[in-house]
Amino acid sequence: MVKFLKLGKVVIVLNGRFAGRKAVIVRSFDEGTRDRPYGHCLVAGIAKYPKKVIRKDSAKKMEKKSRVKAFLELVNYTHIMPT
Repeated sequence: MVKFLKLGKVVIVLNGRFAGRKAVIVRSFDEGTRDRPYGHCLVAGIAKYPKKVIRKDSAKKMEKKSRVKAFLELVNYTHIMPT
């Protein structure tokens, strides 16, 4: 079987809290582990994208809208779609 879920591959998370979010594979566990006996991988992605900033926003509001929130999660191979 060809290994196509490699490090650095961009994927879309299909299930869970971060469904529909883009992520990058950080580490893959093809054979699984004792805790998770199935193929899975560690993904890192953006949980909250920055919002549009307009000219009349105050500095405090502009700073809050510009924030980016990231996530790290172990995801089953069947719950991600490679791009």
